[in-house]
Amino acid sequence: MAKLIGLAFATLLLLASANPVHERFAKYKAVESYEIRPGVLMMPSYSSDGQVCEIGLEKLHYSPEIIRLDSSLSRKEIDQIFDELVPADERGQRSKDFARDLITQSGGGLTTHIDFQNVSIQIYGATADKDGSTVDEVAATLKWKNRKCS
Repeated sequence: MAKLIGLAFATLLLLASANPVHERFAKYKAVESYEIRPGVLMMPSYSSDGQVCEIGLEKLHYSPEIIRLDSSLSRKEIDQIFDELVPADERGQRSKDFARDLITQSGGGLTTHIDFQNVSIQIYGATADKDGSTVDEVAATLKWKNRKCS
């Protein structure tokens, strides 16, 4: 009987000591992310019914092994990742509204909009030189048109 009481007390003590770690950061929003390629994070968002409604991509800057100061993603890498995560049949046909991708510029920032039947893709970049001829793409999002993020 004494062993059973001791075991129960030890279990309670372990559970009580484990909670402060989670409580310490409880006031912050937890973020789900996956390292989809070495140094590239994919962060999904979900609709109220649990379906993925948006995917964000960006470079991982910190890890215990390395600090990355370069934040650019290659367009080829962005395209490959989105092709892997959301195949062409899920994206649907490319929109016929635009003959090419729509690019908007605000100051030193550029956003490339690519529209499909079921999803839209935005690729965010910054001009690396004064004439705007070189663009460093730093993040991308893919959003489903028929799913509202909660």
